[in-house]
Order: sequence, then structure tokens, then C-alpha cells
Amino acid sequence: MLALPFLVLGVFFLNQKARMDLRCEPQGPCVLIRSSWLGQEEVGRYAPADIQGVEVARSRSTRRGAAPIFRPQLQTTFGVQPLAYQWTESQEEAQAFADTVRRYLAGPRTDVLAVFQDDRKASLRVGGAFTVVGLAVLALSLWLLSRTLAHRKAERAAAP
Repeated sequence: MLALPFLVLGVFFLNQKARMDLRCEPQGPCVLIRSSWLGQEEVGRYAPADIQGVEVARSRSTRRGAAPIFRPQLQTTFGVQPLAYQWTESQEEAQAFADTVRRYLAGPRTDVLAVFQDDRKASLRVGGAFTVVGLAVLALSLWLLSRTLAHRKAERAAAP
């Protein structure tokens, strides 16, 4: 029972879909996919006419003295779709990612565009730690259970 919360939280963190992949086919649709260490899901499939542009969103933090944070976003007729799981403090990094997508969308679109933003490192560290602790507690519990059962069996065999 003690291992269960660790294992559940480990799987939860490892399943955070923190990698965003945007793949655009030549003159075809663009597909946005979110991935985790355990799986992936398609966020959306956008025809060229559905994509209105790419922008870099800036945080609107109300905290006093907070540094602004940035994230590239895809503007579509279906709404705004983030192109990164986490916000970054580097405006240049977010702008460079957005500019890459913007140049492709503005060009002839004769090649494939495949870009990604991978923010899964933190989920791997935390989820991996929880999973390792959960497995260690489970192994310790099973070892203690086997020792207890062996002792009980020995006591029954020794009793008259």
C-alpha cells in the first residue's frame, strides 16, 4: 500500500505530454502532436487555409518584479494552440522557434517542416524518482512478506 502513491505519481509525471511536435507536409496539412515518455496524442490537424499565423505570447504575470515569460503559439481558425508545453524566460528562443514556423508557412511549402519543443526532462527526473522509490518500496515490502511467511512456516513446523 505504501508503494502505490509513489507508483501512481511516477506514472502521472512520466505521462505529462511535454513534447510538442509540429509536422507540415508539402502543400498539405500540419499535424500538432503532444508526446510523453509513455505515449502521444494528436492535438490537431490543420489544413494550410486553417493556419492564420504564429506569434510569441508573453506572460501577463501580476506578481511584482516577475520576469516576463514567452511561448510560441500557432493561430488557427480553431483557436490558439501552444507550440511549447512550458513557458521560457528567453524571448529569443521562443521567437526563433516561431520564426522558423513562420518562414515555412510564408514560403512555397515544397519541403517537409518538422520542428519540436521538448520539455520532458523535468517530468523524467520527477517521474523517474517517484517510480524508482515506488518500486524499491514494493520490492522491500515483498521481501518482508516472504521473510514473514518463511518465519511463520518455520514456527508452525517447530510447534508440537
